[in-house]
Amino acid sequence: MAGTTNITYSSNHDGTINFYRDPNHYQDERYLTDPTWVKEESKKILNNVKTIQIPISFDNQAAQIISKIQVK
Repeated sequence: MAGTTNITYSSNHDGTINFYRDPNHYQDERYLTDPTWVKEESKKILNNVKTIQIPISFDNQAAQIISKIQVK
């Protein structure tokens, strides 16, 4: 059994993100042999999406910190 979890998110461009769990491995042979099963598993993931509000209360402080970062 794997000990990690992948978390995937996408921006809604309105201060929220869609958050969902993504399998961290695809070891089940049905991923290769059973398109109907794959479709159902994909629906389960998409049906469990959570929308999360991202607070903006520290945007100014974050901008100050980010402005000091130097990428070489």
